[in-house]
Amino acid sequence: MGYAIHQNMEEVWQNPDKWINHGRNILEDNCKHKTQDKGSKENRETNVRYSGYCDECDVSEDSARPMMNYLYPLELTDFDEDKILKVVRETNCTVLENNESGEWFLALCGGGMDLSQDIGYSYMILETWLPDDLLQSVNKQPLLSLGSKKYKELAKQIIKQLKMRSGQYKQRAKEWKERLKSLNEKEKNARISNK
Repeated sequence: MGYAIHQNMEEVWQNPDKWINHGRNILEDNCKHKTQDKGSKENRETNVRYSGYCDECDVSEDSARPMMNYLYPLELTDFDEDKILKVVRETNCTVLENNESGEWFLALCGGGMDLSQDIGYSYMILETWLPDDLLQSVNKQPLLSLGSKKYKELAKQIIKQLKMRSGQYKQRAKEWKERLKSLNEKEKNARISNK
């Protein structure tokens, strides 16, 4: 995948000051359940902060924890928390920020199969569009890693973008053809005037 950047996730996990895992942070912030003990509710931590998981929120210790050694660059930055939460809850991705460079990325929190549909769907949620390289390589198999509704949304977006790109490529081809024709005419006229 040409749009992916290799990144050792051990370095991400070990440097929380450099790498902000917005997906995991938002999961932690959204858990309001305090069921770990029977003490005073005011002094208790939420389940996710206390133990790393919450059955009621359907958050496990590994939720939103990147595990594959690739990052997928995002063009936009500073996303709405609801969009990040949607990415984390509906795909196998999380959203990371490199605090030193200010760059934002998607990262996979699962593996073992082709998750290009999850990456594409995450881009749709966050940026509306898919990068060109990804557009060409999302797996077409229905229901591979997304349910029917999400797969259809992704397919419609890909079709829309491919049609747009097709029109742009046709226009560029037309422009190149016109330039080539113009050059050929200039060279022909130069040959005629040199005779």
